Amino acid sequence: MDTLKKYTQANRAAWNQAMPFHQKAHSEKWDACFSQQGFSVFKQPELGQLNTLGVKGKNVAHLCCNNGIELMSLKNMGAANCVGFDIADEAIKEATSRTKRYNINCRFERFDIYDIPARYNAAFDMVYISAGCLGWMPDLDLFFKKVSALLNDTGVVFIHEIHPVAEMLPDDNSNDDPLKITEPYFKSEPYEENCSLDYVGREDYSANTQYWFVWTMANIITALISNGFNIRQFAEYPHDVSANHRNNQNAGIAIPLSYILCAHKA
Repeated sequence: MDTLKKYTQANRAAWNQAMPFHQKAHSEKWDACFSQQGFSVFKQPELGQLNTLGVKGKNVAHLCCNNGIELMSLKNMGAANCVGFDIADEAIKEATSRTKRYNINCRFERFDIYDIPARYNAAFDMVYISAGCLGWMPDLDLFFKKVSALLNDTGVVFIHEIHPVAEMLPDDNSNDDPLKITEPYFKSEPYEENCSLDYVGREDYSANTQYWFVWTMANIITALISNGFNIRQFAEYPHDVSANHRNNQNAGIAIPLSYILCAHKA
């Protein structure tokens, strides 16, 4: 097994273990929400940015789609062909089950993102990336190469992610000062951890080993540019989108905890 597969397969096992805890905490909530015709999870500022970009009639791929709630919301906003990709079997099962239950026309495929087959090349107008995707990617350049391949010639990648600054601060499980820098900004090796991934119900369990990669903003921008993207919009926000940095958000000083970036194929 090569190094990349070592990381992604370990993370697959970790997420398959974690998903039942997420479902226990929130399945009834999402069922109630998506039983309402046209429901969307999006809030400002993301909603405004998506409306400005326009999703109606567009073919959308969501990478690291988890349980599919964002992709189902994009479909409810008028997107056309919607396909979600995730490495976790249990996430894909949940997403597929909910779309069938509430007749939302999305398709969900279980793939390692790096292994999405060529039949999807140039099939999408938009690739949507939500919070907590990039940190699971061992190779950022290969990731954005795949994003570029999935998009047609006029396609756009929309990223709403955890800001790299947030990675330097203690998370909500820590007793440290929420404004104290506890981790390096520049980190070449991933975090190897056995911590609970249940950021939903906050249930602790004996977790499988997982690998989390910290990318600087320069890493992200350079990988986009290297793969032919033209950055058209970039904004930073003091809002926690990880569900792990609420203490930092509420600490009384506005610091960047998330960002939205839109890049078009050049």
